[in-house]
Amino acid sequence: MFEGCPEPTAVVDGASIIGHNAAFRSRFGEASSLLACLEPADHAAATSALDPHTNHTTFIARLALGPAAGKPMRWTAWTAGDALTCVRLDGPAAPSDPKLTPIVPLCDNNAPAPDTAWILHEIYKHIDAIVFVMDKEGTILLSEGNGLAHFGLKPGQVVGRNAFQIYAPNSSGQINTRKALNGESVRASAMEGTSYFVTWNEPIRDEAGDVNGLVGLAICIDANAKSMLEAKSLLGAIEQLPVSIWAMERDGTCFLSTGNGLRDLGIEPGELVGKNLFEIYAAQPAFAKDMARVLAGEHLTSEARIGDTYWRNHFVPARNILGDEVVRVYAVAENVTERTQNDRRLEEQLALIQAQQKAIAGLSCPIIEVWQGVIVVPVIGNLDEHRAGILLEQLLNEVVTRQAGSVILDLTGVEGVEAATATHLFNILRSVELLGARGLISGIRPNVAKTMVELDIPLSARTTYPTLAEALRRLIGVRRGAAARS
Repeated sequence: MFEGCPEPTAVVDGASIIGHNAAFRSRFGEASSLLACLEPADHAAATSALDPHTNHTTFIARLALGPAAGKPMRWTAWTAGDALTCVRLDGPAAPSDPKLTPIVPLCDNNAPAPDTAWILHEIYKHIDAIVFVMDKEGTILLSEGNGLAHFGLKPGQVVGRNAFQIYAPNSSGQINTRKALNGESVRASAMEGTSYFVTWNEPIRDEAGDVNGLVGLAICIDANAKSMLEAKSLLGAIEQLPVSIWAMERDGTCFLSTGNGLRDLGIEPGELVGKNLFEIYAAQPAFAKDMARVLAGEHLTSEARIGDTYWRNHFVPARNILGDEVVRVYAVAENVTERTQNDRRLEEQLALIQAQQKAIAGLSCPIIEVWQGVIVVPVIGNLDEHRAGILLEQLLNEVVTRQAGSVILDLTGVEGVEAATATHLFNILRSVELLGARGLISGIRPNVAKTMVELDIPLSARTTYPTLAEALRRLIGVRRGAAARS
């Protein structure tokens, strides 16, 4: 009966062929394994169907041998006893043919499973990645992709083996597989051997929602590993500095919030992620104004006060792929509280010093009204530009306020003069006279007079007196004469 069956039929132990009929031999020759007759992308479907615990099932697999190679075919498998399975090739697959769980969720209902599997197989032949499928017990049903070479494996080599036996105890692979088979979606990244992999494990569920396997994807990113390690190192450094780095979508939703500086605000790194920053900082009008400028495309640096802290913010707009709209904002915020407080203390100290200097200058050049309309200014020490400026400003105000008619610059306390000092004295006298007051000089010492002559200071038109007393006596005499004439 077995030899007379018109359809190719074989008896297998696992996937090894231990008997086949004439129709099977005429199509596949003396193949020793059923998997050798099928495309690698379809090994998972066949391995699952050949499980001796499966009473009766059908599956779709693309032929690798014979004139129909490459075409999806429909097979039937059933238990033959003693852990053996009979498998029969029924003919070309129809689009409505059933697909093997857990492959069903991966396929389009309008296309046979091998078509989808073949497409995936072609993709993973060209990228450094691994795609794998396991049943709920951890048995590997599919293992394809160039990434297997990092582990010294070939596509399909570990199909039929159990992942929990392959992975080292408590390894990331074992832990992530167990999580996925317990219904958890898992994304992880780690060094595997000498290569860096990013791995996704997604549980596959049946119609009742029960997990009956998982599908996984592992992508080798060695080319980006150096950049990632540098980024992690930079992130670690940022977490120790008094800065924070954050980013938000255009609507204000925060998707990045890190840095030790956040703790100065009572916020833990990551705490703001998912929250709307426009709502959180609604009481800070400056924030909305800054964001309006940045969302308009402006790179901006500004400072703001939050509570008792001061922050300098650097905002960078990020545009969409067309470059016509800002879709998110990145920012670096630096805690400048100590610097701001130091700057303010410095400004206060400078203001105090300037006030003290002004007071000292006033004491060294006091302005004295000896009687109504007569002002005496005793000049003591060197008259530099700063002192001369203060003296001129104060003296002119006093002349106007007191309606003074005469101003006496007394140089008794000046030991010597330089060109700059003499020029300042001359400019003070000219300014006083422009206000209508008479300018006089008293107490010029011999060495000062000699210097002024050598410097060619034009004092010939000025009235000078040897002493302040003489200058005052002359002014008294002038006033008495004027009173007598009147």
